[in-house]
Amino acid sequence: MNELSKNLRLIRPLWRGLPILLLCVGAAVTLALQYLRYATPLYESTSKIKLAETNEGPIHTTLLQSTDAFSSNNKIGTEVELLKSQFLVDKALQHLSFGISTYRVGEIRTSEMYKQSPFLVTLRLPSHRWDDKRFKLTVGAQDDITLETPDKEMVIGHFGEPMHVTGGEVLITKNEALLRTKPSLALADKYEFVRHSHDQLMRALLDRLDITSVDKDVAVIRVSFRSAVPEKAADLVNALATVYMADYLENKYKAANSSVDFIDKQLKAVGQNLSQSENAVAGYRDQKRIVNTEQETSTELHKISELKLQRANLHLRLATASNLYQYMKMGSKKVLELAPAFEAFNDPLSNDIVKNIKELQAQKHDLLLRFRPQDEKVVAIDDKLTDLNAYLLESINNTRNTLTIQFHEIDSAIRQSEKGFVGLPTREKDLAVLQRNFQLNEKLFLLLHEKKTEAEIARASPTSFHRIIARGVAVNEPIAPNRVLVLAVSGFLGLIIGLLLVYLFAGIRATPTDSNRVQKESNLPLATTIPYLGTGPQRVAFFRQLVTRLELKGLLNLGTKLVISSFTDQEGQAFFTEHLAAALNAQGKKVRAIRILDANTLNPEVLDSELMLVQNMPLEQDSHSLAVMHGATINLVLVDSRSTPLARLQELEQLTTEYQLPNVQLCLNRVNYQPSLLRWPWKRTARREAAWTFATDGHAGAPATA
Repeated sequence: MNELSKNLRLIRPLWRGLPILLLCVGAAVTLALQYLRYATPLYESTSKIKLAETNEGPIHTTLLQSTDAFSSNNKIGTEVELLKSQFLVDKALQHLSFGISTYRVGEIRTSEMYKQSPFLVTLRLPSHRWDDKRFKLTVGAQDDITLETPDKEMVIGHFGEPMHVTGGEVLITKNEALLRTKPSLALADKYEFVRHSHDQLMRALLDRLDITSVDKDVAVIRVSFRSAVPEKAADLVNALATVYMADYLENKYKAANSSVDFIDKQLKAVGQNLSQSENAVAGYRDQKRIVNTEQETSTELHKISELKLQRANLHLRLATASNLYQYMKMGSKKVLELAPAFEAFNDPLSNDIVKNIKELQAQKHDLLLRFRPQDEKVVAIDDKLTDLNAYLLESINNTRNTLTIQFHEIDSAIRQSEKGFVGLPTREKDLAVLQRNFQLNEKLFLLLHEKKTEAEIARASPTSFHRIIARGVAVNEPIAPNRVLVLAVSGFLGLIIGLLLVYLFAGIRATPTDSNRVQKESNLPLATTIPYLGTGPQRVAFFRQLVTRLELKGLLNLGTKLVISSFTDQEGQAFFTEHLAAALNAQGKKVRAIRILDANTLNPEVLDSELMLVQNMPLEQDSHSLAVMHGATINLVLVDSRSTPLARLQELEQLTTEYQLPNVQLCLNRVNYQPSLLRWPWKRTARREAAWTFATDGHAGAPATA
């Protein structure tokens, strides 16, 4: 609740300062309306250009990108900067009549006419000393013309007649085309015209030109221009868009032509290099007798592998035959007792010889059973066995010799085949280098042929793949000043200024609005608070209750001299004394009420059987009031919540301490009273009249705080 009361105390000054708030808001809105009345409106016209996509068009717009290693990836940003360039704006100005601006001079403001000018101006001024300076023109009712130069030179002439001025001449003719379409257009009036310098005109246009992309990922550019004339804004954005498209086509043709010429020259040089590479590869193959290096190498390696396998087999058979030969030779005297291994000799002849030897051995064993070894039959079998063994040994020897010859021949063939791999890495490297050069020249030749075709297609294409998707139009609603925004901001600023003034006045006045403020600023006790009572019976009821409360506090005992003081007459001292005395009389109290008018007024002593109410002089009038307070039993000092400055409370404390004033207590009049400023002058007048009536009649005739 205390927090709510604190917030309400902060808001209370707003109610009393409501007229100031309304006055500030009204003044701000009025100034805004005057500004809107006299301000020159600005109109904006917008044109939109869609950029060609990378995959759009007969050559997919990649010719320049593929031939330029330093091309920018931010195509949209590049095109935006191109449209902002002075080069394109200057080319657009060549198609517009912006060099001379004409104005109609009115009582309130001067407005540019542009194409709505009823006359045309032709200046033949070789000197540029009058550039960006205004010529004044007055057209009379009889079509007579009065021209005033920037140097205050006056020339009088007529339409269609050159008027000679210092340094040149001026020709002014009627705009017959416009006058025919608008016969009611007034011609007699005051005008001005200006010839703009190129640099100044360019700066002015660039300042009001706004070129942005719709979105960083959307290839659409928005071209906007602001001007006081809607048609002028539309003409500039449309001219700039048209010039941009024409410049794009021009650069496209120029790039395509340059590319075709360059590619033709490069094709001749690359074609010669390609022929030399082909001849070098063919000559090297003929010289080294190379058909297919990889296939030939694979075949030779397979052949060598097979020969080595055969040589290994022959080596095994030769070793076996040699061992068998040595075995048979060492046991030639005991042939019949040997058992050679004929695993390597499994031909039919060897098998027959071994079979015959075995049969002869069997016959010899049979004969030895009947005959002696010296018998001619046994000897004949021995001779046969010796012949067969000698034949077999010779056969083994011949086989061994044959295998030896085959082994040497195969070994020689292997060495001969391995000679073909000597220098093979060098030949492969040289051939790879020649083939790489040939492939590079071939790829470059094919690429140049492809680009030449694309460049020829681009040169033959008569259209641009950029598109103007929206042209600028003359709008009727201005973008500046924004009427709603200006009024809203002005009203808001007026409200802020009003709030500052209200709280500033409240801070300057610094009055004790409520009991909390009084207790915060002063250490003197607060006897009672009096609200704003207005008129009617509520006054009597309040003072009856007040008398009861004061009696309970012991302030209205018999024999008490109660002095009622205030700093000025405007703080309700007379009102309080009158109604307090009336309330005490209504209760049957013996009350004696007197008023101290000046320093000569008798200050009586109080009797034990009565209650004396003394209305003291204002403290700011005479120091005699302090003497009256010093002789009092109880001092009630009236403080008004609206008129008593807070500094008075500190001053009263100092007086109390300095003069040892007895039992000083405060009484806050009109507590929490926040009247509107609209009622304040009337209330102040009524309060003064009441004080004057009391002073002249000697009694409280009208409430001083009403």
